[in-house]
Amino acid sequence: MEHFFELPVNHNGEELLLKGRLVTFAYTYKFYVMVNGRELVFERDDSGEFRALVQAVDSGSEIDASFIHNIIVVLEAVQPA
Repeated sequence: MEHFFELPVNHNGEELLLKGRLVTFAYTYKFYVMVNGRELVFERDDSGEFRALVQAVDSGSEIDASFIHNIIVVLEAVQPA
């Protein structure tokens, strides 16, 4: 099942509204968030912390690690462990 949402993220002093979707599976879920034209997948690891699954692409479209961290901070604030 999918649920679409907009995620407000503050990055480098700029408030961004990222498009995302929540996809639920049998006993788990993943967040898919659009960042710079790429869809990043966020899921909880075995310790309950969010991690980002980022596919390798050309070096011209790297996503700043602090940007990913800021997204995780927001996801943690709206989603309990």
